Amino acid sequence: MPKPIHVGLVLVAAVAGATQVPKKAVQAQTAACEAATNAGVVRGQDLGLSCQFLGIPYAAPPTAALRWKPPQPPAPWDGVRDAIAPPANCPSVNPASGLPGGSEDCLKLNLWVRNPLPGVPAPVIVWLHAGAFAFASANFPSHRSQRLAEETGVIVVAPNYRLGPFGFLVHEALASEDPARPVSGNYGLLDQRAALAWVHDNIANFGGDPDNVTIAGTSAGGESAGLHLVSPGSAGLFHRAVVHSGPVTARWPSAAEMAPQGDALASALGCTDQAAVLSCLRAVPQNTVLTGLTQGVQPIVEPAGRVFWLPVVDGLEIPDQPRELYDTGQFTRVPVVLGYTRDEGAGAFITRSFPLGVSAAQYDAWLDTEFDTDAPAVRAMYPVDGFATPADAMARVLGDGNFTCEGQRLARTLALARNPVYVFSYEYEIDDLFKDRVIHGVESNILFGNNYGPPNFVPHVLDASDLALHAAMAGYWTRFAATGNPNTDDGSAVQWPPFKAPAGIGRGALQYLVLDAVIEERTRLKHVECAFWEPFFLRSMVAGVPAGQ
Repeated sequence: MPKPIHVGLVLVAAVAGATQVPKKAVQAQTAACEAATNAGVVRGQDLGLSCQFLGIPYAAPPTAALRWKPPQPPAPWDGVRDAIAPPANCPSVNPASGLPGGSEDCLKLNLWVRNPLPGVPAPVIVWLHAGAFAFASANFPSHRSQRLAEETGVIVVAPNYRLGPFGFLVHEALASEDPARPVSGNYGLLDQRAALAWVHDNIANFGGDPDNVTIAGTSAGGESAGLHLVSPGSAGLFHRAVVHSGPVTARWPSAAEMAPQGDALASALGCTDQAAVLSCLRAVPQNTVLTGLTQGVQPIVEPAGRVFWLPVVDGLEIPDQPRELYDTGQFTRVPVVLGYTRDEGAGAFITRSFPLGVSAAQYDAWLDTEFDTDAPAVRAMYPVDGFATPADAMARVLGDGNFTCEGQRLARTLALARNPVYVFSYEYEIDDLFKDRVIHGVESNILFGNNYGPPNFVPHVLDASDLALHAAMAGYWTRFAATGNPNTDDGSAVQWPPFKAPAGIGRGALQYLVLDAVIEERTRLKHVECAFWEPFFLRSMVAGVPAGQ
């Protein structure tokens, strides 16, 4: 292990050399913040301590005949291409305004790396953005990675991927047009895989190690990382995985279940002639496709008539329910970090539906709708009079059942398969954001060292306490990316024990790390609550269809 060095705020091992395995020489660079790709040379922005490359094409624009097709290689270019402007967001409906926007010419990525480019191959993190598979982009301000790259030496790559109906449309005509790929949907996951393939083929020219790639993300990005672990076509393109707030082992829709939604979109767009449905769909203007059906925005109670576009169990890219694939050992064996915020269910999931607060009657009605015949058992486990408010009871059901306990289930499955896994609970409160609560998605700004602000949070400038936690998290995450182990050898950081799940609860079992102003290890995270949720196999509680249906 190399001697720890102090870089900026973060005391970490020199991650660029942490593997201690000689790699092929990095290709010589023609100038600062320039690098060659398979399609041509790109010139990024010189930020002093780092180079920022924005909008590098990793695939061809999925337009016209390529709409709803697997991603294709980008067209090559002559000369040097400037990579200094953020890429257009992939088409989506703004959840705040309800207005469509973006561009189908969006399959591009952003990249941050130290300046000068590393001479010894550096570990790489491919960060998949959040946004419910329907919103946001690689430009998401919470995930800007300049600081993390400068302080630790890791390279961060953030790709766009197709969203909403463009990323996840299931339609029989699409499944029938290519005998070699008799499925439809999951185009957004294929885009993510294409970005991983781009990293494999090109990252050495930026100073990165193609044999040391971590796939990571929060919320939909974390779910994506967990889905790639069980997607056979993604095996070999990454070597570690990090899942933040991603309930991967919940019940995902099948292609057959999502096909009626695809038919409804085609009908809404006037594409009803089966002989010409694909040509019709591919000719419809982008924004018309986006507004053909009304996109849901993940409230805990979804108004009628709104839809969600999600990855589907198609028998090919996702061969079976992820829970079944994990339970039967059909996943890529790589070290995994996974964790959740303390109060996942609090915040916008509930306030979008109940801006004036939740009554006891509304809580009871929600339980009946969401869980049907299991509602009495859930009500007994989470009685409304056991919480300060009905909203708190609702948030705890959502947080435990939808997030934390699915994470514990996955951690146990990985541990029993002797796959290295490290579990965290993020419990650091910032009252400017949500008083006395640690809500979904709040940890990413601290990890990357970015101030809070719109579109997800009110403005909050990181203070000394925030930056101290950032330093600790950046150290754990980049050591994990470098070596598969988040710990140091010299005792300079609190030890993060691997999660162990023996057949019987013994000493050292079920350990996890609490990320707070004081970092400490604990054991048996929500053990009673998760024992209650163990028999359930639920859909997401925030994806339109009732969880128990």
